[in-house]
Amino acid sequence: MVVGIGLLRGACSRAIATNISAARLCIYRYPGTSGPTSAITRLSATCRPIHTSILLKQTQKRPNFNPQEEYRRHYEHARRKNLTGILYVSSFVIIFLGISYAAVPLYRLLCKRTGFMGTPKTEPVVRDIESLRPLENHRKLRITFSGQVSTQLNWSFKPEQRQVTVVPGETALAFFKAYNKSDKPIVGVATYNVIPEQAAPYFNKIQCFCFDEQQLDPREEIDMPVFFFIDPEFAEDPLMDDIDTITLSYTFFKSAGRQ
Repeated sequence: MVVGIGLLRGACSRAIATNISAARLCIYRYPGTSGPTSAITRLSATCRPIHTSILLKQTQKRPNFNPQEEYRRHYEHARRKNLTGILYVSSFVIIFLGISYAAVPLYRLLCKRTGFMGTPKTEPVVRDIESLRPLENHRKLRITFSGQVSTQLNWSFKPEQRQVTVVPGETALAFFKAYNKSDKPIVGVATYNVIPEQAAPYFNKIQCFCFDEQQLDPREEIDMPVFFFIDPEFAEDPLMDDIDTITLSYTFFKSAGRQ
């Protein structure tokens, strides 16, 4: 009998561990006896499932268990987590959009002030007459010009002169010609840069058409002037000793949101 009870306990433990929910483990008693006469593990539909007894034990440990209150508590917890996630995502999107809109004007301002990424400086600089005198003893610098248009802009755009020669501190004037080849008015805007990039901080434009919208009527042709000079400090920079040619390049794009 002791051996049979031990086998029964082992069978019950294995049934719990493997989650055999369909099995019904029970001990059959012979009629007319008060104790188990045989330790036999069988399947029976009349026996109580083991997982039911386990559930009863778990609920007995929580006498004040309220299913509705438990559901409400889990629902509120999940709702707070979802709301927190939505707030984080919304904040990220708003900050990202703000940075995107501010990036373009901030980048242009940086380039204009510092000549970063080959952008000529266009910020007005207060200089006396002495500082703008040409450095006659300095070698001549060749300034070349280049003009392109985007594929979406039905214009022709090119410089009217291939190059000019200047010395640091000497002002110069160059012209570009733009022509609208279409049968309708078109608004364009130009961007520019200087090559090589390390010479851009010394390339100062006094007057230009960059970043300003230019509208051309059908078949209209106009001249666009650029008034510039090379900063005299160019001659004092040892990194500029090997630079004899500087290229000013413009590219015209169709203005966004305009016909």
